Formats: sequence, structure tokens, C-alpha cells
Amino acid sequence: MKKIYIMASYTGTIFSRFLTLFSEEKYVHISLSLDKEFKKVYSFGRKNPRRILPAGFIEENLKLISTVYTNSVTKIYELEVTAKQHETLKLILKEKFINNASKYKYNIKGLPMINFNLRYQRKYHYVCSQFCAKVLIDSGITDFDKDYSLIKPKDLVELENLKLVYEGTINDLFKLN
Repeated sequence: MKKIYIMASYTGTIFSRFLTLFSEEKYVHISLSLDKEFKKVYSFGRKNPRRILPAGFIEENLKLISTVYTNSVTKIYELEVTAKQHETLKLILKEKFINNASKYKYNIKGLPMINFNLRYQRKYHYVCSQFCAKVLIDSGITDFDKDYSLIKPKDLVELENLKLVYEGTINDLFKLN
């Protein structure tokens, strides 16, 4: 068995406070990591943590985020997957997203559709939760009872067999690693 990590985060930016207001959830950002040191963390969001745009597929720089948003908090969940699922996930991330990162944009039009429970897919466009759901589905790790375009961060942290392994600030996370 292998392990992957799902990070639910809250930075306190104006955008995250806006999302919190509408979702009534604190942790409004979701990321995915295949290593427990969080050297590579993937999601959809700001390409530069200091500016809201441009946004799209990103490899998050958690150290930079923790210096820009010093009070950022996170919950990290561990999920056991098979070696085949882990390898498939790595392949999907590399071939579909990493190698074509410039094609991918943030699905700003799809964001309100999630709250209205309206399926809305756009090629090369995702929000963080849609991205994480899509790669988990496509790699055979999990399935949801609804379309990936309707997945919210809370749906991901409510997956079966998740184990909470860390809760605290992103700054303190680096003190542990």
C-alpha cells in the first residue's frame, strides 16, 4: 500500500473569506500531495500567492504561502491507496496536468455552479475541489455519488478511510518536517 495526502486549507485572503461565507465551511481550499514531506503539492489556485490572478493548475509553494499568509491553517488527511492507483495518479498528474500546465485555468464560472448544484464542466478549467475529485476518480482511488464538477472541499475530507494526520498552521507543519 502507498499513501497520498489531501490538504484542506484556509489562508484568510479576501477570496477565501468570500468562499467561506458562501460555503459555510472554514477550509475552502483543497490540495493533493503524493509525499508526506509535501515537496510536491498540486491544486488549482493562484499562480502567485500574492495576487488573485492569474490562476490555474499549480504546484503549490507551501513555504512561500506560509510566509505570505502567516496564519494559514490546514488539516492534512492521509489515504492509503494501492501501488497501481498511486502509479496511475502520478501518471495522470504528470501527463495530463504537469506537462500541459499552461493550458489549465481556474474555473471561475463554474465556482458558483457548485453551490447551486448545477453540473458545469469546461475543458481545461477546474477549481481545486474539482481537480482533486477528477484525478482521484480517474486514478480509480474513489468515486462520488455526483459529478466531479459538483464536488466541494468538504466532500473530499469526508471520504471513507481518511486519517487526519495534522491540524494546525502551515508554518508549524514545516517545523515538523
